[in-house]
Amino acid sequence: MSFVPRRIRHIYSKEGFRGPVATLLSGTALSLGLSYLAVPILTRLFTPAEFGVSDYFVMMLSVLIAFSSLRYEDAIMLPRDDGDAARIVILCILLTALTAVLLTVASLFSEGVAALLGVDAIAPWLWLLAPTLLLMRVVKLGELWVTREREFRHSAGAELVNKVVMVSSRVGSGLWTTLGAGGLIGGFTAGQVAGAAYYAAVLGRRASAFLGTHRPLDGLRDQARRYKRFPLYAMPASLLNAVVARLPVLLLPLFFSLETLGLFGRAFVALAVPLGLVGNAVSQVFFVHAVDAHREGRLGELTRLVHDRLVMLGVFPALMLVFLGPELFEFVFGRAWRAAGVFEQWLAVWFFSAAVASPLTRLFDVLERQRLELVMSFVAFVVLGAALVAGGRMGDDVLVMALIGIAGTSVRILHIGVMMRLAGVSFRAALRPYVRYGALSLPFILPIFWIRTILPLWAIAVIAAFLGGMYFAVVLWRNRLLAIRPSDG
Repeated sequence: MSFVPRRIRHIYSKEGFRGPVATLLSGTALSLGLSYLAVPILTRLFTPAEFGVSDYFVMMLSVLIAFSSLRYEDAIMLPRDDGDAARIVILCILLTALTAVLLTVASLFSEGVAALLGVDAIAPWLWLLAPTLLLMRVVKLGELWVTREREFRHSAGAELVNKVVMVSSRVGSGLWTTLGAGGLIGGFTAGQVAGAAYYAAVLGRRASAFLGTHRPLDGLRDQARRYKRFPLYAMPASLLNAVVARLPVLLLPLFFSLETLGLFGRAFVALAVPLGLVGNAVSQVFFVHAVDAHREGRLGELTRLVHDRLVMLGVFPALMLVFLGPELFEFVFGRAWRAAGVFEQWLAVWFFSAAVASPLTRLFDVLERQRLELVMSFVAFVVLGAALVAGGRMGDDVLVMALIGIAGTSVRILHIGVMMRLAGVSFRAALRPYVRYGALSLPFILPIFWIRTILPLWAIAVIAAFLGGMYFAVVLWRNRLLAIRPSDG
């Protein structure tokens, strides 16, 4: 076998940690590439206010999905028996269906609900919450099941199908309809339809076989009791985490216009979403391996390695946006979106630290420390909420971004510190990657920052992309991430 095919086969091996992550990141990279190619088109087809309505709709779903099945889905990985895991899936579907019924009833009073929320423009689209929530739950359960079976290529495929349909639907709506925010919302829902259909095609036969040979409702009560810590502690923590992540989307309309919300949304999408997709890929593989590592007494080493890699991937783009956010946003999105780049300068470090922390929160599930997770989530909610309200009352949108950026970063640093201690990772080992990769990033960023005022926007963007490629080439080489080691097989 020649060297190149051997190297490719090695990188995408089903064994170990690196191969599954590479498989998932391949789908993520294609999805991100498609999404970012569409962004300059979408920001010219839709206004900041229309993006604000769409972001509010997605925020509502993010909060609803956190408690719709009482977090029982996170127990799918834990049973040794597939039958017990399948019963947890059925339990989650039944609970989500109940939530969808309640949402359908609430949507009959959409204008009153929208007035209560303080966002009248969301009223025409509230009826879509229930079906979209059900579709999102099917997608998540499908993702967890293929992760349990370590068939990670299906997660990558579903993510790509979702993004292709969502992006094409949104662009088509902007070009050929006058739905406004409805085009963005409808595109999001269409993506969930595609993702759910993909998992139905992949898992349909297995589901039929299980239903044909088992009584699916038998044992549901036993599984609900066995994993009761998830609804008691993990669900409130998940709900608080979802609220904390989307708290600006919830509260900004109370103090500022939907345009400000749309600008914040593009700042969020530019960094938090791509880092979040990478974090989700890592989280899926980490969850599976962390269960085994905990049983074998090597959880600390696995956690340290995953944490190092997350910092390595996220620190450069975060620092690049801290230094060059306004210029890059104006070039990519258009002059009307430059203010979102100013917001990003204050928010980037928070988004980066949140992306590092998110995959590691699986430690709370593996160690069954959901009560501690709930406490941490409550602290984050109080601190970030106070910063938002204080900044909002002052009426300065840049000031509120600075306050929530500082508050969000502070609570995420605390969060990471607690999780590293739980896993048995020393403070020194936890701090080392921030120093190492931060110092490695600055020589690539500072030169362009110093000369940015004499360069046209296109040159800044091209040089930034080139320097980003150089940074990642260096870290790949220094860490020998593409090397074939005997232990890898």
